[in-house]
Amino acid sequence: MAKRLPWWDRLNGALVPYIGPPPLGPYNEAPLPATGPKPCPMCGRPMAEHDIERREGRPTQIHCPTAA
Repeated sequence: MAKRLPWWDRLNGALVPYIGPPPLGPYNEAPLPATGPKPCPMCGRPMAEHDIERREGRPTQIHCPTAA
């Protein structure tokens, strides 16, 4: 007795003749340019200006820089 395929394989087999295979990606396009450093979600300043306090057994704390 032949093993029955899962429902998603049967659905894919039924749809592929109509919609074709999935796209594989933008291989002929240039890669996107690198983005700049991510800003702090709380104050908007670069994360490099912040003090990040990591201690064992305690939550990580981020200290935003004070306005000069």
